[in-house]
Amino acid sequence: MMSFSKMALSFIRFAARAWPFPFAQDMPARIGAFATKVGLLGSEWYEFQPGLWMQLNARDLIQQTILVDGVWDPSLTTFVENTLRAGDVFIDVGAHVGYFTLLASRRVGPAGRVLSIEPNPIALKQLTQNVERSLRQNVLIRHVACGESQGLVNIHLHTESNSSMASLSAANATGGTVFEVACTTLDHLCQEHALPRATLIKIDVEGAELLVLRGMNRILRDLRPVIVLELEPQLLRAFGTPLQAVLSLLAKTDYVIAPLGGHSNYVCRPRTSGA
Repeated sequence: MMSFSKMALSFIRFAARAWPFPFAQDMPARIGAFATKVGLLGSEWYEFQPGLWMQLNARDLIQQTILVDGVWDPSLTTFVENTLRAGDVFIDVGAHVGYFTLLASRRVGPAGRVLSIEPNPIALKQLTQNVERSLRQNVLIRHVACGESQGLVNIHLHTESNSSMASLSAANATGGTVFEVACTTLDHLCQEHALPRATLIKIDVEGAELLVLRGMNRILRDLRPVIVLELEPQLLRAFGTPLQAVLSLLAKTDYVIAPLGGHSNYVCRPRTSGA
């Protein structure tokens, strides 16, 4: 028998797709937020694309959006799906609960590989469950942070309402919970797992993007992947990083950068690829 939570989700999804009025287009989402607040919606398994399953917490902004709309960040979703081909290698730095990891895994197929990196131990548990439930055999999950050197760092968790905002900076997270995790460079991870190439790298690390880029000199020089970055000036400031510093590093490695749209995403392409 279908649970009340599942029935409520089905109703909200239907309302979101069939809302007939030109005004209050966000009303179904508001209904979902209210239903979550009063406890009518909880954590549910959801097949957001055929064969791709996620256990999603309706109290979390991103996860609730996927539950209601079936998609997160449409611009980036389209970009990832259009960029990757069978046999490609995708690296997901800041994988959260695995939405883009799962999409990429399906696109690259059995001959491809996905390296999924997530330092938040709570998100990591969901990520692992989602990959296992979706039977994705080409995904390798690593519980580490990425930066410019190896060592130990603190990961600061945000509130349950937006768990994707876990950050190496306490100023960028307000949950108050801190975990110590291992930190390594992306260059080291690629060598450790003998990745022969990197087609597309997604970096979403709540302000620490420059640190990740500084730890992937060999990748930028030799593998020349396409990179998609989320660059939020406010989050960068917590690391003392002006946006221009990120742009300068990419320019020095002969990359060109252009806005993708959506959630402050930028696409960085190697100039030598003809882009």
